[in-house]
Amino acid sequence: MSSGPGGLFVKERRREILERLRARGRVSVRELSRLMGVSAVTIRQDLRSLEAAGLLERTHGGAVLPQSKLSGPELSFDIRIGERHDEKEAIARVAASLVQGGMSIALDASTTAFAMVPYLKHLRPLIVVTNSLSVAHGFLDAPHVTVHMPGGRLRRDSVALVGRTQPLPEINLNFGFFGARGISSEAGITDSDPDEVGVKRALMARCLRTVIVAGADKWDRVAPYEVAALGQVHTIVTSPGAPEPLVALCRSLGVDVVVASPEGAPLRAKQPASGIY
Repeated sequence: MSSGPGGLFVKERRREILERLRARGRVSVRELSRLMGVSAVTIRQDLRSLEAAGLLERTHGGAVLPQSKLSGPELSFDIRIGERHDEKEAIARVAASLVQGGMSIALDASTTAFAMVPYLKHLRPLIVVTNSLSVAHGFLDAPHVTVHMPGGRLRRDSVALVGRTQPLPEINLNFGFFGARGISSEAGITDSDPDEVGVKRALMARCLRTVIVAGADKWDRVAPYEVAALGQVHTIVTSPGAPEPLVALCRSLGVDVVVASPEGAPLRAKQPASGIY
């Protein structure tokens, strides 16, 4: 692929446009032309191509993300915990079946990760690293479960500690389970709060296997901040209704996509990538 004016390859330039669009919600032709050192005509050609692919919507003088791909405003934890209850329980049950006694795991502050707590409390022993006050409270009556929490600022919307990612315990984690606000081909795994995303990334760095727990309503949606590229996660546990083309793309990247039906039986636990216990 040839490079255009300014030295950027076309693919690189269009990826940069999408990254700016995800971060800001809108971009302008004038600003992109100045930043990338190319003409306004070239930028308009890029925007037309990206619009044809369904990745943005052109406006007068720029572009915005398609409304169909924008994740809605984040609701409080108390409200979200009651939404799609059966779906979250099914995802939680299947995700928890991956964990065995003697393992160390991470659970983020998502409501779906919180739904895993009852399915994990019987495991002996178990080490849990979490930034969620709700998750930590859920293990209070399980003394055989050791819970570690990083320091940070209290984020009330998620009832979690965020912002500071140190000190995290020096523990190799078999699995990490993380919710998401969006799963998309153009943006990967995304979420709505930058401090929350910072904690997720820090926890993921200690995990041998990263598992995304998110319902079908999160697919083909984009939140402002990227958590991870699709190819950086190992498993996605979701609910029926996830778009087949996007599921197929994830599988082509080596991601194990597991659909958890509310009526279905839990899947058998899979062995971890290494023998850390």
